[in-house]
Amino acid sequence: MEEGFVLKKKEFEFLKKLSEDIYNTIVVADYFVSNQPEIEELWNLSPIIKDLRKDSDKLCTFFINYGAKDSISNETVSYTHLRAHE
Repeated sequence: MEEGFVLKKKEFEFLKKLSEDIYNTIVVADYFVSNQPEIEELWNLSPIIKDLRKDSDKLCTFFINYGAKDSISNETVSYTHLRAHE
């Protein structure tokens, strides 16, 4: 099944910046949780933070890789995603 969407360059840049902000926040949270093992509540959050960091890594990587392509220089960005490749 094919799914696609079209973004204006301004929308793409906004989402890219948002993904970078999310990534940076998760990195700080991961560092904090990892260095506070004596606080049980934080230790319990550790697996959740690790999963969020993994997902935010993928999201940020998508924007970095896609932004490097020449098509981003156009007025709009088209992206088609094949679900079979997930």
